[in-house]
Amino acid sequence: MKKQKKEKKGNKKIRRRTWLSILIMALFILELFFYTWCRVQCIGTGYRISQELERQRQLLVFQSRLKIESERLKSPDRIAKIAREKLGLRPPKSEQIIVLQ
Repeated sequence: MKKQKKEKKGNKKIRRRTWLSILIMALFILELFFYTWCRVQCIGTGYRISQELERQRQLLVFQSRLKIESERLKSPDRIAKIAREKLGLRPPKSEQIIVLQ
């Protein structure tokens, strides 16, 4: 009888140690999965940031080109040339000028 009690106590200790070992290993594996997931998310975010920075650089280049184009279109020489050639406008003659006082 004493031997059976000792065996039961020994079996309980072994089972408890086994479950504790399994629990510790499961927690360790879960921690590794979580760490891996965090690293993958971090790398993905880094890629997205790089892509958006490149997109921003391209948009800034496009904006500077648009500013240059806008200034070219506003050029007085260009406007005068269009007025003469396409619209047929000429500088006013002296009799067409009215002076306001």
